[in-house]
Amino acid sequence: MNIIQFLAANWDSVLVVLAFLVLVVVLIKRGETKVLKKILFNLVTQAEKQFGSGTGELKFAAVADWIYQRIPAVLKLLFTEKDIATMIEAVLEEAKKAWGTNENLKEYVETPPAETMLAIGIKQDAEEEADAPAESE
Repeated sequence: MNIIQFLAANWDSVLVVLAFLVLVVVLIKRGETKVLKKILFNLVTQAEKQFGSGTGELKFAAVADWIYQRIPAVLKLLFTEKDIATMIEAVLEEAKKAWGTNENLKEYVETPPAETMLAIGIKQDAEEEADAPAESE
């Protein structure tokens, strides 16, 4: 008995199994999309804090890179690059609204990262030392 005869004899069972598998994949993708969007919200917020405003392409590239590093290989099969890009854009719009309405998020995003503050502090210290009159002994 070859495969074609088997499929012809059991076409209805094969169709039910295929429909079930498609349903499982769709449900997994929907569930994972919710989780992925939560992760993307965090990553978009981190990128905004790290790179600041006016660096859209850099932030987008960073978020796309970060998400591809974090998601399991199985999810890479379910979500194409275009799916991820679409989700990043959608999450970015939600994040902008959240940053505008939530004071804690707004303050978090607008506070420069510690490295930047440290660099600014070091630069200011150096400028103050250069401007200070030399002490005579």
